[in-house]
Amino acid sequence: MTLNRSAQRATIAIYFAVLAVVYAIAWLAPAIGLYHDDAVYLVTAKAIAGGHGYAIDSLPQPVPQTQYPPLFTGILALFTLVSLQPQWLKLLPLACSAGWLLLTRKLLLKMGASRNGALLLVGLTAASPTIVFLSTNLMAETLFALLMTAALFTLLDERALMAGLFAGLATLTRTAGVPLIAACILTLVVRRRFRSAVIFAAVAMVMVAPWFGWSLAHANNSCLASNILTGLAASEKLAVLGHNLMALAGSPFSLLSGLSNTFAVVLTILALIWSLWVRRLLVPDLFIALYCLMLLCRVWPPERLVAPILPLVLWIVWRVFQLMELREALAALVLVGSLIPLWADAIRIPPARANGYFQIAGPPVDNWMQMQKLFGFIRTNTAPNSILLANPDSVFYLNTGRKSIRGFDPNGFDLFYAARQSAITPDRLSNAILRDQVSYVVLTPDRGLAESASFHKSVEALERGGVLEPVSIPGGSRDYLLLRVTR
Repeated sequence: MTLNRSAQRATIAIYFAVLAVVYAIAWLAPAIGLYHDDAVYLVTAKAIAGGHGYAIDSLPQPVPQTQYPPLFTGILALFTLVSLQPQWLKLLPLACSAGWLLLTRKLLLKMGASRNGALLLVGLTAASPTIVFLSTNLMAETLFALLMTAALFTLLDERALMAGLFAGLATLTRTAGVPLIAACILTLVVRRRFRSAVIFAAVAMVMVAPWFGWSLAHANNSCLASNILTGLAASEKLAVLGHNLMALAGSPFSLLSGLSNTFAVVLTILALIWSLWVRRLLVPDLFIALYCLMLLCRVWPPERLVAPILPLVLWIVWRVFQLMELREALAALVLVGSLIPLWADAIRIPPARANGYFQIAGPPVDNWMQMQKLFGFIRTNTAPNSILLANPDSVFYLNTGRKSIRGFDPNGFDLFYAARQSAITPDRLSNAILRDQVSYVVLTPDRGLAESASFHKSVEALERGGVLEPVSIPGGSRDYLLLRVTR
């Protein structure tokens, strides 16, 4: 039994109405900066708006920002000139997400999807908890996804100059745009569009070269071992590749459901192999292959950067499933698939209302009300020139005006792949306290991550050693502590 056209329209309307409620709750959540990356984006944007250059101003000694390309931060800086209210600032990623999803539908139609199929893939993507999170927090992924999709759309439309422009802008948003540039050039060469390939390459390279040159000139401030080609032993490279391969294979299911499952990993691999065997397309398959190869080589979990290509991955499978003759089975599959991300969103709404933050899968984030009490106490009871040591550091600078440091280097291998936590030890934190003349150390609840647990243990060791002493905060929670440096 199949739904008639009126029933289909009603179902689609209800589905997107529920999605609108989910996005509204996530957008209205007042917390900002608790993920660390969003706080760094905002700190850098304020530095640009204040005329201090492209720098991380929250540190006692500001350093050039080399971790993130400047486009998203530059646009965010314009928003900070109007207001610093979270709801205003979060309109930027939300608007980018809306534009991305609308353009994705057009791209899918151009690649051969039916109207209902394109709408289904866009609806599944929009319902992903990770997409909701990225769309309602200060993250660059939605702007990157919009520009990446625009590059592929104009490439298929035989507009090489515009495709090169959008690919260059995407790379200036996230360096993950490099595989996009390579895939577009290869696509044009394979199709014997040599003149278009030269135009595309020239435009894209002219746009991204200044950024890469500038970041290399300040390489001492870059994150350590950002890929397996630098700074890792052979055994460590294999460990990263193995972990990333499993995480990458499980990403489509985890992005839609918020859960990781070994059975889903195997099923995803089989579905993709079967789909590529039955029906292959040069665009976007070549881009996805190069993009995933890049993610495998990064010393960082790949799931978040899979989000911008999620509808393209779903399209690889859907373009084969839509050929099924058993319409009832296909309709049942669509119904079940649509309910999974909506259910995953629903279970995240209560924590978002309580903590003020719609989060992706993982341990709970800090309670925003308790954080506000801590921010207020620090602003009122510490000297303006005080320096804080906190994890995350940037959010305390944004809310207290006090310079802040993290106290350890965010080495991706130690934080995500290795059992050891050599980056966060009492000795290293003690050295950071002396080097940067830290006045106070801030301790928020352990989030269950290895990084957070090691930070807590090191701070507790310094407290037992007499280096730190607790400061009494009237009405404050025992989980949100301020400790004074005694020596």
